[in-house]
Amino acid sequence: MSAALSIDILGTIGSIGVQKRLVIHRIGQCVDQKDLPVFMPDFQVTQYNKTQTLVSGDVYFHEDFPNGWKASVTVKNCDDFRPSATCRPFLDNIADSDICTLLAASDTIYGSYLSYVRPKARCPLLKGNYTVRNQPVEDDTTRFLPGSGITYWDARIVGMVGERMVSCFVLQVIARPKKVRSQ
Repeated sequence: MSAALSIDILGTIGSIGVQKRLVIHRIGQCVDQKDLPVFMPDFQVTQYNKTQTLVSGDVYFHEDFPNGWKASVTVKNCDDFRPSATCRPFLDNIADSDICTLLAASDTIYGSYLSYVRPKARCPLLKGNYTVRNQPVEDDTTRFLPGSGITYWDARIVGMVGERMVSCFVLQVIARPKKVRSQ
């Protein structure tokens, strides 16, 4: 597992104006789904500078997906990231749509991240290795995550072809108040 690293989030959270930091805990394959046709070992997370983190990793396609798959995302708010932690549903089955449509969309929150994937992520998705290198993470998505103090978030992204699960990735992050230095 990669070490948890902090990055600054541009902007503020909610109407209270609390600046947040984002700590990436883990980006990788769902623990209980290691034998799927699309495999994503844990990404490496490295600190680039005081305000920016970089992620790098590989996604292995063990078969072709000419028509992509149906993608869905589930987000949970957790007490922490221990296996015994209690998690509460926050959003279920969001972005429940065709991965080819999502990959072709422009001007999206995730679009800037997809630009770091080589070869370019687009349909048809072919058997082989897709690589992400030194992708800066400065996503302002914490503005969508409510709560004060430290909050733990677990996003599970699943790909299905019919009734068959073909991919399962996890993104675990911690949103916490940004430390304010005294003048």
